[in-house]
Amino acid sequence: MTESDYKFMKEAIYEAQKVTETQTSPNPRVGCIITHKDKIISRGFHKKAGTDHAEKMALKKLGNSSPKGAKLYVTLEPCSTQGNTGACCDAIISSGILEVFIGTIDPNPIHNGKGISILREAKIKVHTHLLAEECEALNPIFNKSMHL
Repeated sequence: MTESDYKFMKEAIYEAQKVTETQTSPNPRVGCIITHKDKIISRGFHKKAGTDHAEKMALKKLGNSSPKGAKLYVTLEPCSTQGNTGACCDAIISSGILEVFIGTIDPNPIHNGKGISILREAKIKVHTHLLAEECEALNPIFNKSMHL
């Protein structure tokens, strides 16, 4: 991974920190950055349960601009199930993003590793554990609840 990759994941962490863990509960805090040619073209974060996840928020903010060929940085593995807002993996795949950088694997057994597998099956290049400790530190309550 490059210096830029670390810089962009730090920006994704910054996005996640715009809310507290209690605001997003029972969901985790998550931040997302989309880049193209080493420039940030969109940002997103999960505001509260029942609203768009960080990845979908960042994709929607692009409006009519296509993220085809872009890179996505997200603090937590993208969700792989429908839920209230649809699976983030599906949105990423249909967007044309070519590469995804993930801070930490989702400890929720429903998603744990599944999002990564789905993205890789769709021929998206996936990198994991980028600033994992910092990303994991965003959600101590959520992480603990997943290990009970």
